[in-house]
Amino acid sequence: MHGLAEEFAGEIAVTRLKADITAVIRLQESYGGRGHPFFVLIDQEGRVMAQFFGPQSAETLREAMTTVTVVP
Repeated sequence: MHGLAEEFAGEIAVTRLKADITAVIRLQESYGGRGHPFFVLIDQEGRVMAQFFGPQSAETLREAMTTVTVVP
């Protein structure tokens, strides 16, 4: 996440999952994702705010993360 987890610490919960675990693969597929890397931004109400497939720049992810509702 290009250091963005630390940058947004206390504002956005960032969870990294191993892509080779069956349960993680199923979770990824439930969001329509296949392959690695796959990023999903989810707001506090559980709504998908953005999805990214493949490598992304820090700027692209930072911009998307600023639109997600802040986690208390």
